[in-house]
Amino acid sequence: MKGRVVICKEYSKPFEIEEFDVPDPEPGAVMLRMTQAGICGSDLHTWRGDQVNVPLPPTGRVMGHEGTGVVDKLGSGVTTDTLGVPIVEGDRIVYAAVFPCHHCHMCLKNNTNWCVNRGYAAGGVYPYFTGTYADFLYLPPRHPFFRVPDELPDDLLGPVNCAMGTVTTGLQRAGAKEGDFVVIQGAGGLGLHAIAMAKDMGADRVIVLDRLANRLELAEEFGADYTINIEEFNTAETRVERVKELTDGRGTDVVMELVGRAELLAEGIDMLSNGGTFVEIGDIVRGREVSIDPSKLLAGKSIVGSLMYRPELLPTLLNFLVRTQHKLPFHKIVSHKFPLAEVNEAFPQAEWNSRQTDITRAMLVP
Repeated sequence: MKGRVVICKEYSKPFEIEEFDVPDPEPGAVMLRMTQAGICGSDLHTWRGDQVNVPLPPTGRVMGHEGTGVVDKLGSGVTTDTLGVPIVEGDRIVYAAVFPCHHCHMCLKNNTNWCVNRGYAAGGVYPYFTGTYADFLYLPPRHPFFRVPDELPDDLLGPVNCAMGTVTTGLQRAGAKEGDFVVIQGAGGLGLHAIAMAKDMGADRVIVLDRLANRLELAEEFGADYTINIEEFNTAETRVERVKELTDGRGTDVVMELVGRAELLAEGIDMLSNGGTFVEIGDIVRGREVSIDPSKLLAGKSIVGSLMYRPELLPTLLNFLVRTQHKLPFHKIVSHKFPLAEVNEAFPQAEWNSRQTDITRAMLVP
């Protein structure tokens, strides 16, 4: 049996779809049949060519990391998920989107999301199915995965192992707590989940910035107390002033950057109250620079980077969805679905940079 894999062979060029023989899983491994794979902001960076200073593997880069699937084949010895829940072929699972080396100094500290040996998976290299834009995904032995609770519908699952896990970890690293004021820069898939998680952590006021009216409307449905359309507040100064107005003049405790624009670091620092924390998540493109005034940090302001999550977070997130699925409109986050074969039509429609789009989160469906 053969399966398809989407590969980036050259930046700013259409992706290619190649076919490979589907291998049987080795002992301890699991082969998934993908059911949905998200078009994340980091994937859009690759598609645009923003990462041109990061060399592609000679055979191209396998695309996709966010998504979910069902068990197609279990390797010998696999009878349960990582928590010991019985698992059989056909079960729905959510897996850790980070594939670490397990032997670097960060992995040995259980910081597998900060693995120093992580890199882009190369196309055409066994076991071939190493990205989510594909018919199948190979989970090697020891890789964390968790059975999805029966009460969760499929449409809620796609963003769990990237968007939801990433912003939850970012809020945890910022020490978000009861009574905090939180600013979220960007109301896409990550931003909407960040609203829900910040409110669940006890945030008193959540303020969301974006330029797409449809996303800001959905942000309010997720519990944002205030939204700021940057088309209306179109300078950093007016946005900072508006945040100060909405926080009784004191500034905010946490700012999360989920857009991928370096200049938002300087803007976010000015939004912070003394002792506040700026969380950098979205700006994954190397080589971008921004100037800041270090004296602004002296009153306890801090900047932390946050990348993905530890895999033990995933069961907590699934339980959170079980608890809140009828209270919050998680079913609206995935707004569009495209067949895998239409990947090169899906990306231009999902693009939000300097244009309007009605897509909140797009999924590729094999």
